[in-house]
Amino acid sequence: MRASRLAAVGIAAGSMMLGMAAPAFATPDDTVTPGAFCDEAGATGKTDKGTAMVCKPAKDGKLRWVSATPGGDEPGDGNENPGGEDPKPTFKFGYDKVKLSSLRVAPGYKTTFTVTCPTAVTITGNGYTQNPLPVKKAGEDTWTATGTFRKNLPNPTVATVVCKDFGSVKYSTQPEKGENKPGKPGKPGQMKPKTPKIPTGRIDTGDGSTYAQNEGAPAGLLAAGFGALMALGLGAVALRRRTAGERS
Repeated sequence: MRASRLAAVGIAAGSMMLGMAAPAFATPDDTVTPGAFCDEAGATGKTDKGTAMVCKPAKDGKLRWVSATPGGDEPGDGNENPGGEDPKPTFKFGYDKVKLSSLRVAPGYKTTFTVTCPTAVTITGNGYTQNPLPVKKAGEDTWTATGTFRKNLPNPTVATVVCKDFGSVKYSTQPEKGENKPGKPGKPGQMKPKTPKIPTGRIDTGDGSTYAQNEGAPAGLLAAGFGALMALGLGAVALRRRTAGERS
């Protein structure tokens, strides 16, 4: 009887000892936290979600756990790029992202737009035979469209290029109308980005004739106008000297 009791007590004590020791035999938690410090460069681990991590130097020079896969979903400490790659620069849309094959605006002339945009492009205008213009993708982030100016052009003629999600740019000008004679279009105007309108009419030279710029270049018109003003100024000086001489 006594032996039975002692055996029972011994079994109970052994069970308690095993029960108390049980936690020491549990599987250790070897998960890592993204962005946390680590000890050995190149060491690997996993998050509680199973994402593979690696120990490597962060931007601050200290070893931290980062995603083993470039661009991984596990964030770092807020300053760490998980893949260790430099982020791409932010795209900004402006006039430098639009190339025009020609600035001339006149009935029958064509303009080809080449646009750099990472999303999608829409081109509208009030002077083309089609509106909006049919846009085609010509390559990675590159789009093209060609428009033909119609016979009767509005004043001013405008064109707007939209890069989806990144903004738009607008071109505007005052085109010249066609001549009365068929097959002989008027001098072309120029399409410029949001600039004041430049007069493109004929310039009176003062001798009964007029000066015409075939290619519609504003520089030539301004130069001719300046020359006419200089001629008028010199004439006035000569007239004053002649009058002074007669009086003396």
